[in-house]
Amino acid sequence: MSTTPPKFQASGNKIKDLFRKYGKVGIGVHLVVYTSFLAACYVAVDQKVDVRGALSKVGLLSSKVYDAADVTPPENQSWLDKMLSGGSSTFALAFICNKALFPVRTPITLALTPTVAR
Repeated sequence: MSTTPPKFQASGNKIKDLFRKYGKVGIGVHLVVYTSFLAACYVAVDQKVDVRGALSKVGLLSSKVYDAADVTPPENQSWLDKMLSGGSSTFALAFICNKALFPVRTPITLALTPTVAR
Protein backbone atom coordinates (compact mmCIF):
# COMPACT_ATOMS: atom_id res chain seq x y z
CA MET A 1 0.00 0.00 0.00
CA SER A 2 1.29 3.45 -0.91
CA THR A 3 2.10 5.98 1.81
CA THR A 4 1.87 8.88 -0.64
CA PRO A 5 -1.24 11.01 -0.07
CA PRO A 6 -3.80 10.50 -2.88
CA LYS A 7 -3.57 14.05 -4.19
CA PHE A 8 0.18 13.64 -4.80
CA GLN A 9 -0.01 10.32 -6.66
CA ALA A 10 1.18 10.29 -10.24
CA SER A 11 -1.61 10.29 -12.80
CA GLY A 12 -0.53 6.79 -13.91
CA ASN A 13 -1.23 5.48 -10.41
CA LYS A 14 -4.59 7.24 -10.34
CA ILE A 15 -5.55 5.60 -13.63
CA LYS A 16 -4.53 2.16 -12.31
CA ASP A 17 -6.57 2.72 -9.14
CA LEU A 18 -9.52 3.86 -11.25
CA PHE A 19 -9.40 0.74 -13.41
CA ARG A 20 -9.11 -1.48 -10.31
CA LYS A 21 -12.13 0.19 -8.73
CA TYR A 22 -14.42 0.55 -11.75
CA GLY A 23 -13.13 -2.21 -14.05
CA LYS A 24 -14.81 -2.41 -17.44
CA VAL A 25 -16.63 0.91 -16.95
CA GLY A 26 -13.29 2.70 -16.45
CA ILE A 27 -11.80 1.10 -19.53
CA GLY A 28 -14.91 1.96 -21.55
CA VAL A 29 -14.83 5.61 -20.47
CA HIS A 30 -11.12 5.80 -21.25
CA LEU A 31 -11.65 4.36 -24.74
CA VAL A 32 -14.54 6.74 -25.47
CA VAL A 33 -12.53 9.78 -24.33
CA TYR A 34 -9.45 8.58 -26.25
CA THR A 35 -11.44 7.97 -29.44
CA SER A 36 -13.20 11.33 -29.15
CA PHE A 37 -9.90 13.18 -28.81
CA LEU A 38 -8.38 11.21 -31.68
CA ALA A 39 -11.35 12.06 -33.90
CA ALA A 40 -11.13 15.74 -32.94
CA CYS A 41 -7.39 15.76 -33.69
CA TYR A 42 -8.02 14.08 -37.04
CA VAL A 43 -10.60 16.71 -38.00
CA ALA A 44 -8.25 19.50 -36.87
CA VAL A 45 -5.36 18.15 -38.93
CA ASP A 46 -7.61 17.47 -41.91
CA GLN A 47 -8.93 21.06 -41.77
CA LYS A 48 -5.35 22.42 -41.87
CA VAL A 49 -5.17 23.72 -38.29
CA ASP A 50 -1.63 24.90 -37.44
CA VAL A 51 -0.48 21.64 -35.86
CA ARG A 52 3.18 22.63 -36.00
CA GLY A 53 2.53 25.72 -33.87
CA ALA A 54 0.45 23.80 -31.35
CA LEU A 55 3.00 20.99 -31.04
CA SER A 56 5.87 23.44 -30.63
CA LYS A 57 4.05 25.06 -27.69
CA VAL A 58 3.79 21.65 -25.99
CA GLY A 59 7.46 20.94 -26.66
CA LEU A 60 7.11 18.13 -29.20
CA LEU A 61 8.97 19.99 -31.94
CA SER A 62 12.56 21.17 -32.01
CA SER A 63 13.65 23.39 -29.16
CA LYS A 64 14.10 26.31 -31.52
CA VAL A 65 11.32 28.89 -31.68
CA TYR A 66 8.81 28.10 -34.41
CA ASP A 67 8.87 30.60 -37.24
CA ALA A 68 6.56 30.02 -40.21
CA ALA A 69 9.02 31.72 -42.59
CA ASP A 70 11.98 29.66 -41.36
CA VAL A 71 13.04 26.90 -43.73
CA THR A 72 15.49 24.49 -42.12
CA PRO A 73 17.64 22.32 -44.37
CA PRO A 74 16.29 18.73 -44.42
CA GLU A 75 19.40 17.25 -42.78
CA ASN A 76 18.91 19.48 -39.71
CA GLN A 77 15.23 18.71 -39.19
CA SER A 78 13.90 16.40 -36.49
CA TRP A 79 11.78 13.38 -37.50
CA LEU A 80 8.63 15.26 -36.51
CA ASP A 81 9.62 18.35 -38.46
CA LYS A 82 10.14 16.17 -41.53
CA MET A 83 6.79 14.50 -41.00
CA LEU A 84 4.99 17.83 -40.65
CA SER A 85 6.63 19.31 -43.74
CA GLY A 86 4.80 16.94 -46.04
CA GLY A 87 4.21 13.44 -47.20
CA SER A 88 2.80 12.17 -43.92
CA SER A 89 -0.66 10.85 -43.35
CA THR A 90 -3.38 12.82 -41.63
CA PHE A 91 -3.96 9.97 -39.21
CA ALA A 92 -0.30 9.87 -38.12
CA LEU A 93 -0.36 13.58 -37.31
CA ALA A 94 -3.67 13.21 -35.49
CA PHE A 95 -2.20 10.35 -33.45
CA ILE A 96 0.79 12.48 -32.41
CA CYS A 97 -1.50 15.35 -31.44
CA ASN A 98 -3.65 12.94 -29.46
CA LYS A 99 -0.59 11.67 -27.58
CA ALA A 100 0.36 15.26 -26.76
CA LEU A 101 -3.08 15.76 -25.20
CA PHE A 102 -2.59 12.97 -22.64
CA PRO A 103 -2.40 15.46 -19.74
CA VAL A 104 -5.79 16.80 -20.80
CA ARG A 105 -7.45 13.42 -21.37
CA THR A 106 -6.41 11.88 -18.05
CA PRO A 107 -8.30 14.27 -15.72
CA ILE A 108 -11.36 14.04 -17.97
CA THR A 109 -11.30 10.24 -17.70
CA LEU A 110 -10.76 10.43 -13.94
CA ALA A 111 -13.70 12.81 -13.53
CA LEU A 112 -16.14 11.06 -15.86
CA THR A 113 -15.69 7.44 -14.75
CA PRO A 114 -17.36 7.68 -11.30
CA THR A 115 -20.27 9.57 -12.82
CA VAL A 116 -20.77 7.01 -15.60
CA ALA A 117 -20.43 4.11 -13.14
CA ARG A 118 -23.45 5.26 -11.10
